[in-house]
Amino acid sequence: MMQNKRLIPIAGIKNLRDMGGYTSHSGATLKWGKLFRSGRPSELTAETHADMAALNIGTVIDFRSEKEKNNSPIVWNQHWQPNYKEVPIGGNAAAWVKELFEKLSTSPFPAKELNDQFILAFQTIPIENISGLKALFDILIDDVQDNQAALFHCTAGKDRTGIAGALIMKALGMHKDDIMADFLMTNEAIDLTASSIELAEWASEKAGRAIDPAAVLPLVGVEESFLTAAYNIIDEKFGSMDQYLEKAMGLSPDRLDRLQELLIE
Repeated sequence: MMQNKRLIPIAGIKNLRDMGGYTSHSGATLKWGKLFRSGRPSELTAETHADMAALNIGTVIDFRSEKEKNNSPIVWNQHWQPNYKEVPIGGNAAAWVKELFEKLSTSPFPAKELNDQFILAFQTIPIENISGLKALFDILIDDVQDNQAALFHCTAGKDRTGIAGALIMKALGMHKDDIMADFLMTNEAIDLTASSIELAEWASEKAGRAIDPAAVLPLVGVEESFLTAAYNIIDEKFGSMDQYLEKAMGLSPDRLDRLQELLIE
């Protein structure tokens, strides 16, 4: 774990990575140190705020809902005070999962239903949250200073953030295998096996019976089928990813050129 040079081990923030180094179909490279993604930066200490500042992150884009932010607020300090943008994106499975755990003591663990719920979330996010996802592109193009980097995040940095990262890489013309690899990197960043075992033990205690760690994988990691579900619904509703990026995300040729100018070399 953490041998991948994109993954950045800073205490108090999970799934933090530099998205640089990927190469596009045209041979251009996504710049290192310009675009970061992560889980919530709510548990950073004063010292690790300084570590974040050292990454030159001048803009932070937060996809969490008001409830998520209230439950786990970010407290900035003098070491790191970025331009903070609140861009709530719904469609995650959090509410359903909470209901699931409340029923554990009386119902079998619904492994298939859990997986299906995450597929549904990935079908919902890119269609029901067009304004929020477009805001991400607008901020990257219009608000991020040329000499600084941006960080976008949700709570775990895997679902909403995963879709957003894939859309950015699609817009920049990155290879589909690299886009999927970046999406699946969450499973490496959070130590999938250990996290699944820990969550399964907690759920087993709550349910009063053994729950297989494999059954809770969607709660801690991601699967290729999740992102594929997002792609499929975009194609179904817009005809193609290119049409979605232009019509829904506002990436006209000029806007796309500006995004590429900022993020690739």
